[in-house]
Amino acid sequence: MRNYSQEYVAGKMGISQNAYSKIENNITQLTVNHIRQISAILEVSMMDLLRDDFEIRKSTDMQAESVTKEALLLNLDQIRKKIEAKNPQKHEFYPVVMALLQSVDMTIGNVN
Repeated sequence: MRNYSQEYVAGKMGISQNAYSKIENNITQLTVNHIRQISAILEVSMMDLLRDDFEIRKSTDMQAESVTKEALLLNLDQIRKKIEAKNPQKHEFYPVVMALLQSVDMTIGNVN
């Protein structure tokens, strides 16, 4: 979209063009930091970078006024199962999404 070269984006990230090429070609796993940097460089939201052929939408199973820890964990598990049912090799952001889900799971686990 922006017609940036790999060399340009890599320079902005402070890595070599070869290292950035490995990110683009799914040889190197993305980190949350990579996504933040790429998001800033391309001037797009992190969520736009994570979008692929699955949709992120508001859950219809939960009412905002009656959210419990158990309900959150149940919905998180349902989201995880939907993502795991996708072909992970097709999704270059799959490891990042799973790491984010794990972080949310741990955060919810610490709620009293």
